[in-house]
Amino acid sequence: MKLVTSTGDFCMYVNSIPEKVRNFKDCKFKYINLEQTGNVLDELFSENDDDWKKFADELGNAAAYAGVKYVVSHAPCLNVFQDLTEDTYNYYLRAIRRSIQVCDTLGIKRIVVHSCPNPNFSIMEYYKKNKEFYTDLFDFMEKYEITVLTENDDADKYPVCTGKDLSNFVEYVNHPLFGVCWDTAHGNICGLARSIGQYKNIFDIGDKLKGLHISDNFGDCHHHTWPFAGIINFDSIMQGLIDVNYDGYFTFEASYSLLHQRSLPYSRQPFEYN
Repeated sequence: MKLVTSTGDFCMYVNSIPEKVRNFKDCKFKYINLEQTGNVLDELFSENDDDWKKFADELGNAAAYAGVKYVVSHAPCLNVFQDLTEDTYNYYLRAIRRSIQVCDTLGIKRIVVHSCPNPNFSIMEYYKKNKEFYTDLFDFMEKYEITVLTENDDADKYPVCTGKDLSNFVEYVNHPLFGVCWDTAHGNICGLARSIGQYKNIFDIGDKLKGLHISDNFGDCHHHTWPFAGIINFDSIMQGLIDVNYDGYFTFEASYSLLHQRSLPYSRQPFEYN
């Protein structure tokens, strides 16, 4: 199992994602989770295909410079059902589909794509609408042989916050290139998932588990800190991974371990010397 860190490690220090990647030069991490979020959205939303292709080339050059390899990715966090209009849906869907094309260009074979809630959805509507959403990615998944991973939500008001929820949803979508990414932080913030425990949630996902997002917190919000800096029991996580024969990457999302001025969940009071 290879250890992976995320481009978010430098999210508060530089402006562009290629610049974040270049900062990994000479570090000990050689495998990178490409977070296609933030200021990359302009390239993915552009009507000109040349924009995302140029962006992918810049990412490839940055990885070559830093001596790192992209192995997993995270699609833009877009709620395609936020207003239920066809135009919004297609606009957001295009960006997510292009993030899969970026993965293909860079040789990435697994990408996390969040499911999308709407407060007016019943559980069955959530299942139905999100299956339709993921189905609209099937052609790219098959063409590029890229696995799309859904991720557990961080509150029990959502229908997929536990390992059992995720397993059931993946069975409902029913595609061989569709699996689960378990986020340890979400599993500790969500009260229901926390009561079940990390081990049982991972065990319930079983062989559908194809990705991990690893960080620690105190159960109140997203601290995104490294393991053992919060209250999550990582012995239970490691035993769960062993018992389900997990064969994916161990991907850190611990971008706020070194607290900068704008770190979540708190911000330092700025000081200006006159």
